Amino acid sequence: MKLKYAQDLIKTNATIASGFNMFIEGYPRPTFGNNSSDVYEKIQGWDYAEKMAKEKGIAFIHNFGCDCGGHSFLYGGFWVCNSCGKKGVDKEWWKIQVEKDGNMFCCHDLNFKNLQESKNYAFGNTFNESIDNYKKLMTYTVNNVKD
Repeated sequence: MKLKYAQDLIKTNATIASGFNMFIEGYPRPTFGNNSSDVYEKIQGWDYAEKMAKEKGIAFIHNFGCDCGGHSFLYGGFWVCNSCGKKGVDKEWWKIQVEKDGNMFCCHDLNFKNLQESKNYAFGNTFNESIDNYKKLMTYTVNNVKD
C-alpha cells in the first residue's frame, strides 16, 4: 500500500487539496494567518482528510517525534528535531493506516498483511488510542529489538 493524495481521492480546488495533502504528509493543522481565506480552505481540506482517515481508513504520515523525545517538524522537505537538531528523524513506520475492526480500531504500518503474519499493529478503543498504542509498540520494538 502507498499513500494517496487529494488528486487520487477527491475533486476540489488547489487550496483545499493542499490542506488535504498537508494532513497526509503529517503537517499540523493549519492556523489562521495573514490570508485567512486561503488558510480556511486549507483547514477544510486538512479536516476532510482527517475525517477520511477516521471513517474510511486512508493512510497518512503521523509525526511520532524524535527518538530523543524532542518534537519533530518538517523543514526544507525533511523532518528535523527541535531538541537534538537531528535531520531525517522520520521512520518508515510513521506511515500508518487506522481501520475499524469490530468495536476497536487497529493502527498499523503500510506493510501490514494480516494479524497472523504481521507484528506492527496495535489496537485501541478509539482512533487516537490505537495510534498511541502503536507508538508504544514501535518505540519499544525499535529501542529493544536487535537484528
